[in-house]
Amino acid sequence: MNVILHISSGDVHDWKHALSNARNLLADETVETDAVTFLANGDAVHLLVEGTPVRGRVEALLEDGVRCCACRNSLQNRDIEPSSLVDEVVAVPSGVGELATRQAAGDVYLKVP
Repeated sequence: MNVILHISSGDVHDWKHALSNARNLLADETVETDAVTFLANGDAVHLLVEGTPVRGRVEALLEDGVRCCACRNSLQNRDIEPSSLVDEVVAVPSGVGELATRQAAGDVYLKVP
């Protein structure tokens, strides 16, 4: 199954919790995942920029094949350039559009934390 994890909080504690949820999903041998996407919109886009305090955890997910996406609208509304995202993080046109598209394609939606 394909899974999309969605975070919108700007709170660092929530980011850590959400990243732990993603890590737990990957580690759970009873769940067969084909693809995992981690999507940040709203204030959560700060989670995926170069200066994030959880950069190592984000990079570890990327190394494990998790697709990490940031909402371009949220970036623009916060004056954040897409070029300031952690390497390999993808800016998608709109977070809600990505969520709707992925759910229509059959991805399991999980709001984290």
